[in-house]
Amino acid sequence: MRDLDGRIFLSASDLMRFMGCAHASALDLAHLRGTGPEPREDNEDAALLQKQGDAHEAAHLARLKEAGRTVIEIERSGLGKNAEATRAALAAGVDVVFQGAFLSGKWGGWSDFLERVERPSAFGPFSYEVTDTKLKRRPHPKHVLQLVLYSDLLTEIQGTAPEFAYVELGDGTRATLRLSDYAAYARMAQARLEGFVADPPPTRPIPCADCGLCRWGDHCADGRNLVEEHIL
Repeated sequence: MRDLDGRIFLSASDLMRFMGCAHASALDLAHLRGTGPEPREDNEDAALLQKQGDAHEAAHLARLKEAGRTVIEIERSGLGKNAEATRAALAAGVDVVFQGAFLSGKWGGWSDFLERVERPSAFGPFSYEVTDTKLKRRPHPKHVLQLVLYSDLLTEIQGTAPEFAYVELGDGTRATLRLSDYAAYARMAQARLEGFVADPPPTRPIPCADCGLCRWGDHCADGRNLVEEHIL
């Protein structure tokens, strides 16, 4: 979550976190508004996964360049500035945009790769589709949320909806997802998060699969321990 000039913008990461644990989203929102606790630093497991993820992403980028694809890399700065640079890169018709940025409505963020396909759009006889790199060996439902969101934001720019999106998996294989199969689910999730942010309901720290890597893990564990001590 980001506060840009008093408006809250949401990202694919926010959406994936919300669908895993609404309480984590509530804490994110409270922290953004200056009323919540401080998050912990990344633990060793989270830092290692981030390092491995960055290496996997860099390896895919290197393969694209070795294959002779023309690549424009968007150097991260302000999201709005990066979104403008991304539009310009897409209009120029390059083969790949790395770290392309989007900002529209309540949503924004940086994609991994936008890859050119020979399918007409507002740009001309070509358009783009989204590719993300993930360490898992098979696509996860959360990946769909990210791919649909970025594909929808891409559609606004190029005037043509991508038919497919892709995941470069940790075992070196490439998963192809037909976006129409998942769009309704992902857009429903987006609407739920928008409603949650507009009027947050009460939440509580229920243990889930995301706790080990969550930046609120320690805060939630301390809260549950206090409740258990009170009961005992």
